[in-house]
Amino acid sequence: MIDNILRNYNIEGTLINVKEIPSGNINKTYIAEFNENGETKKYLIQRINTNVFHEPYKLMKNIEGVTEYLRRQASLENDTSHKTLEIVKTKDRQLLTKVIEDEVSSYYRVYKYIDNSISYDKSTDLEVVYNTGKAFGNFQRLLNGYPMKNLTESIKDFHNTKKRFEKLVEDIKIDAYGRVMEVAPEIVFILKRADLCNLIVDRLGHEIPYRVTHNDTKVNNVMINKDTNDYLAVIDLDTVMPGSLLYDYGDGIRSTASNAAEDDTNLDNVYINMDLFKSYTKGFLSEMVDTISKEELNMMGESIRILTLELAIRFLNDYINGDTYFKINYKKHNLDRTRNQIKLVEDIENKLNEINKFIKDSYEELKRK
Repeated sequence: MIDNILRNYNIEGTLINVKEIPSGNINKTYIAEFNENGETKKYLIQRINTNVFHEPYKLMKNIEGVTEYLRRQASLENDTSHKTLEIVKTKDRQLLTKVIEDEVSSYYRVYKYIDNSISYDKSTDLEVVYNTGKAFGNFQRLLNGYPMKNLTESIKDFHNTKKRFEKLVEDIKIDAYGRVMEVAPEIVFILKRADLCNLIVDRLGHEIPYRVTHNDTKVNNVMINKDTNDYLAVIDLDTVMPGSLLYDYGDGIRSTASNAAEDDTNLDNVYINMDLFKSYTKGFLSEMVDTISKEELNMMGESIRILTLELAIRFLNDYINGDTYFKINYKKHNLDRTRNQIKLVEDIENKLNEINKFIKDSYEELKRK
């Protein structure tokens, strides 16, 4: 199938290998290698999950607009050290290839592979973590002037924590799979924190400005230079849409500074690693120090707790609804993920004063430079 997809593109050379990349919770991904005059050229091929992304053409228009803008801004700053995700268009200049598989429409896209790069599902290297925060801060800064009207929501209300909470409450009442009694302690934990779910959403567009946001700021969505540990490019732009800087920062810390993987069942391992938190925060603020608003700055620490609680809500809701969204490897995978994120929320709450002080001190230090 991938061979047939690639025939729609003007890719020079001979296809020599295709392999599937098993990582990622949503889309199916492959790497294709071509021999071009004795040199190996690589391309990334992805089948878009239309159960998650219902309008793949609009999604790709978002990505096309944002990547072109990022390239122009980087060029204006004479930045030759970093790269931008590059879409390969079809022979007839389309952003996607549509095929019928099992009587259903499937949509494939192709990107140029970013050479000399590596991504980490998890890293404890403080330099890598610093540069991950810096990459997402740079992404935010360069897109600060991007026309918001050109963006559509690829997933409606993706980081609307308030609506995520309301949906959970509705599905608890329905209890379609009879799992609610099993997760009563997790439900009580979340219900006690209902007020947190409103804190960003109710202020967005008022005290908190809308920005172009990535919305999935995990460490593995930054390609790192193998030689220097500097960031090369921000990838996985499917969820780029209007949102809050706090979504990107809060989720970035949640995923990057947690001491454990999201599904680690040994909850003693689950806590915010403060060294990783500090490195990511310094990197992020180094790019955003002159752009961030006072209200955003004051909410950065709280955003870590809110975005972690939001993911706990999402994992729990998926478990209650029969595991229809996230890929699972075993029956109670989403429940284990829920408990993991709840433990992380508890640790964030215990460290929130320290977190807030470090953010404020780091910002003031950068402003003095």
